[in-house]
Amino acid sequence: MKKSLVAVSVIVVLGAAWTGASWYTGKLIEQRMGELVNNANDQIRTLLPQAGVKFAYKDYQRGLFSSQVRYILQSDSTVSGEKALKDGDEVAFIETIDHGPFPLAQLKKFNLIPSMASVHTELANTPALKKLFEVTKGQSPFTADSRISYSGDTSSAITFIPIDYQQNTTSMKFAGAKIDADVSRDLRKVKMSGSSDSLVFASKNHWDQLEQFSLQGLVIKSDTNVGKFDLSIGDQQLSIKQIGLNIDGKDTATLVGFNLNTQLGETDKDLNGKLTYTLDALKIQDNDFGAGKLAFSFDHLDGQSLKLFSSAYNQQALKAVQAGENLDPEAYQQQMAEILLANLPALLKGNPTISIAPLSWKNAKGESTFTLNVALTDPTQAKATDEPLLAQSVKKIDATLTIPMAMATELTTQTARLQGYSPEEAQKMAQQQVQGIAAMGQMFKLTTTKDDVISSSFHFADNQVDLNGQKMSLQEFVGLFGMFGGAPAEEDTGPESEGMPVEPAPAVPAQ
Repeated sequence: MKKSLVAVSVIVVLGAAWTGASWYTGKLIEQRMGELVNNANDQIRTLLPQAGVKFAYKDYQRGLFSSQVRYILQSDSTVSGEKALKDGDEVAFIETIDHGPFPLAQLKKFNLIPSMASVHTELANTPALKKLFEVTKGQSPFTADSRISYSGDTSSAITFIPIDYQQNTTSMKFAGAKIDADVSRDLRKVKMSGSSDSLVFASKNHWDQLEQFSLQGLVIKSDTNVGKFDLSIGDQQLSIKQIGLNIDGKDTATLVGFNLNTQLGETDKDLNGKLTYTLDALKIQDNDFGAGKLAFSFDHLDGQSLKLFSSAYNQQALKAVQAGENLDPEAYQQQMAEILLANLPALLKGNPTISIAPLSWKNAKGESTFTLNVALTDPTQAKATDEPLLAQSVKKIDATLTIPMAMATELTTQTARLQGYSPEEAQKMAQQQVQGIAAMGQMFKLTTTKDDVISSSFHFADNQVDLNGQKMSLQEFVGLFGMFGGAPAEEDTGPESEGMPVEPAPAVPAQ
């Protein structure tokens, strides 16, 4: 009997403790709502000053174990001009909050980890969203279930519902999507993954043709945090199984296996990163045009300077948004160029390097590749010269290009066939064009041709240029080709005046 009384007493005490903790949690959440709304409005004023909207909450009903609140996005009367929402319109989010330490929504999932709250969010059907809810047949386009820990970190599972909609000649079929996101209390760390099986959108174009865009197998992953320079760093991946464009029932273009990987990191002083794009196949009207890859990387980019540059750039962009229709595009472009030039020496403070290794495209007949390595230097550390800032900022350049003529001929043949030429005509035309390009490259000494491969190599360092084995100063190179704004060589000054042998130009085949 005594043991039973003890057990009952323990249950009563635990129940009372749970009830008290839940009541306190509800009160704590209510106290923090004002702070949340103020932070959201600060972000709106900073990022979207001309939107003319503000965030608020109302209809908060706090219970013992759960509460409900309505967050709304509405017109801001303090902002003049055209606004995103009309006066009286609102976009509303309805939230049901289960209080901790053991929210009922989490207990139903057998999640016994103590947390401050569990929140279920849906979009409300308001007059401003009438057309959207017609598409979703009265359902909220998405739902979100979030768990808020006592540390303030949030874990959310967001589900977008499938959509099958058609009106006249416009239709959309969406398989839905799922997103899982973990966000730290200070919003500086975000880990996210999302996926969607398919999206198909169709409508008539200006020529009364039925265009259909399709996307299959979308996957997104991201693990980022705000680094010491207040810039987002980390890893991000985007992959799409297939993208297609169909016109009047005929496949026009198909991209298969598109992938983008981004890696951004930092050290005590600088930033580094690598971006890799890959495409497994490009098909145009059922013709396989090949596959491509681009790998771009940078290193030793001064972090503090990039932070200052980003701040100046964003402020100027914000002014452009605020200017609205009064914006002068030419003046805006000039201001942006001035910002870049003003900050360029600071951006080069860490002597950054840039690399493309490689940019490539391959088909059944071969693979063409381009590689580039550029070492930049801080111009303020260089000796005072009359050379342009660009020339003072470049320490070294290495670039190579290789194009198999068979590969180029195949690509050109396929293009000509798409233009309506017969296979024989397309082949003949492609051979002439590729041979003509090779001859022109040799004539201007930009490329060489050996073993049916068009190639070119360029090296620059210490004010000396090596172009396909031809050595010259940077000034001679600029004068010879009229590049980088330099004046071309005078008529009576030829390569022989610089001690360079003159080779007879190869004949260009008749087109």
